[in-house]
Amino acid sequence: MFDEWRVSDEYPTLFLLSRPVWVDTARVLPASGIRQDELPLWVRASGLRVEPRLLGRQTAWLRRSDGGWLAVVEVSAASSNGQSRISTTLWLTPEVITPAPET
Repeated sequence: MFDEWRVSDEYPTLFLLSRPVWVDTARVLPASGIRQDELPLWVRASGLRVEPRLLGRQTAWLRRSDGGWLAVVEVSAASSNGQSRISTTLWLTPEVITPAPET
């Protein structure tokens, strides 16, 4: 992912790491506001289940040009019926992640 990112010893902006973190998905991906009892069963069963908190793996800290930081986090999620899975990389502000114990 960072193959083309220029790393400077004098002004470091990228720090690679690998650690488990909890992602506060309730803050990152707020609920739709639609009541579940108003949805068709196939949507509830086959749609992506977004838990309030997901376990992920942080792979980097990246310094933003405004001085802030972004956590680069890989997460996986599944449909409610477990038949579909997806993995993605999220770019998150530090306040929505919490270190998780190694398993």
